[in-house]
Amino acid sequence: MREFRHAVIGCGRVASNHVDGFGAVPGWSVAVACDREAHADTFAKTHGIPEWTRDHTTVLADPTVTSVSVTVDHAQHGELVRQALDAGKHVLVEKPLCLDEPEAHTLTALAAERGLVLSVVAQHRYDPLVLAVRDWVAEGLLGDLLYVSARLQARRPEDYYADSYWRGTRAGEGGSALINQGYHCLDTVRWICGDLTVHAATAGTRVLTGVMETEDTLGALLSAGPVSVTLNVTVASSVDWRTRVELVGSLGSVVFDLDHPGTLHHRSGPGELLRRADQERARSLAEEPPGIAYYGVSHRRQIADFCRSVTDGTPMLSAPEDAVGTLRTINDLYDAAGAR
Repeated sequence: MREFRHAVIGCGRVASNHVDGFGAVPGWSVAVACDREAHADTFAKTHGIPEWTRDHTTVLADPTVTSVSVTVDHAQHGELVRQALDAGKHVLVEKPLCLDEPEAHTLTALAAERGLVLSVVAQHRYDPLVLAVRDWVAEGLLGDLLYVSARLQARRPEDYYADSYWRGTRAGEGGSALINQGYHCLDTVRWICGDLTVHAATAGTRVLTGVMETEDTLGALLSAGPVSVTLNVTVASSVDWRTRVELVGSLGSVVFDLDHPGTLHHRSGPGELLRRADQERARSLAEEPPGIAYYGVSHRRQIADFCRSVTDGTPMLSAPEDAVGTLRTINDLYDAAGAR
């Protein structure tokens, strides 16, 4: 069996999920850890990674490295992805793909031109519960969708921003509550309902004014075709992390969250919906998340899909163009709120 060597560029909060995911795929291993800060060596030692460096150019110049994860601050995503693709590496990048939609289109075109896999982390698209709900909607088990509500409340202490060179800054993060914490909630709605149109939005800094120049709270009205969609996100809550997505249709409704494990809180509707929802409720999630609990376990599923695509050319479940669409919606929301 061929051995594939993967590198992780950026050794921060989510990097351990990438080490875990690639380590679970037969024939793949994380061979290099890279971070410009001093903790790359500690990260490598902690996770049993044989090589480490502070210079990403040495990683991209290594012909034995097949692919890279880009897990750095938002503002660096686009340039690092471009450099990696130019070096012939397949790329898995944490969200967002970049901060600018034209650049996002350029990157997806570059990957296609070079025949390389480019994937933006959207792990909740791979959650079994989310995939089940998506199927129920597509099969008409909820009837005609009438409205969708998505909510995220999280608590980010002041030092989360004060101790960071990029979080809470427009240049480094591109926003805050929406583009960082609220991204997956919004992306899940797009995954289930399709493209979204922004009608109105409001954003502000209600609590964390002393440590951020971006928003700690955002609310919006959108639509997916004729379906009304409301979105509310905040990082100024007293609750550490809680999501809630509600879909109401003419025949049935469901309420679920994206926390770990994903939970189906409510279901009502025709017998087939109830039967399948009860099966989903009964499904056991024995997997323990390798990192922060609310990241969940589906990095493993997306990484397995990424590796499959690299090895046999099978298109991934989630295409890079999907991430471009989510970035477009986010920037439309910021424009509507006067926050960009």
